[in-house]
Amino acid sequence: MFIPKFFRLVALPLMLLTGCSTVSPDSDFRARLSDLYQPVDSAADVSAEIRFGRTVAARYLGGVDGVDNNLMQRYVSTLGAYLVQYSGRSDIDFHFMVVDVPTINAYAMPGGYIFLTSGALALMQNEAELAGVLAHEIAHVSEKHIVKALNIRGLNSSASLSQLASGANDAFRVALDQATDLALDILQEDGLQRKDEFNADEIALFTMVQAGYAPDAYSDYLLRVSQTQGDALAQVSQTHPSFVDRLDNLTSVKNANGLNGLDYALLVDRFKAFNP
Repeated sequence: MFIPKFFRLVALPLMLLTGCSTVSPDSDFRARLSDLYQPVDSAADVSAEIRFGRTVAARYLGGVDGVDNNLMQRYVSTLGAYLVQYSGRSDIDFHFMVVDVPTINAYAMPGGYIFLTSGALALMQNEAELAGVLAHEIAHVSEKHIVKALNIRGLNSSASLSQLASGANDAFRVALDQATDLALDILQEDGLQRKDEFNADEIALFTMVQAGYAPDAYSDYLLRVSQTQGDALAQVSQTHPSFVDRLDNLTSVKNANGLNGLDYALLVDRFKAFNP
């Protein structure tokens, strides 16, 4: 995977990146991280996931526009590509886009299609916060949360999404439309299971540490979002566990895994350069 020079800087040893590193994760950190990832499915299952995710993403993009800022879009996509290398999903290509939507949210479609709203980006103060949100969405894909919720499988299943996506007949197309509607309902109305959101938060923290970002930045961002007033917060509050519960869970994860006090990167100036 090609990573432009300015993102290779993040992968430097943490002492060089931040000037100091007062605490390091304990020796079992990487072992615990590897336990979080699920084994890769069959090629047929992965193909079905990608085809289905492409359909869900296309349906979503039928109602929104991307932000008209190519430099910022490339920045977010490159950061996302850098974080993906820690996801355990080398079997799919990820795609990232900032959409022109004022509400505060982000969406992870099956197959690696990830969308961040302009409202969510506007509340961020540094690159580490952006990395935390993207890592959370990448985790939803890597853990196949929607895929499992809807039992998206390959050619060996009774309702093959590979066949559905190819539009084999009218019955398959109707089933694909229904599955797409269900996926969008989960993303925009019903939400995933609480355990899936907590799982994605936990993996986001571990991903940030491996990538060289300060894990506290993710908690800082969630706290700032929770203090936002008005309708911008309505959807994310409806589709996620309470911010109090999420922040408490993140604190527990950091305490249990020695992730407190890590003087890792925030990268404020670089974030502002791409998001003036």
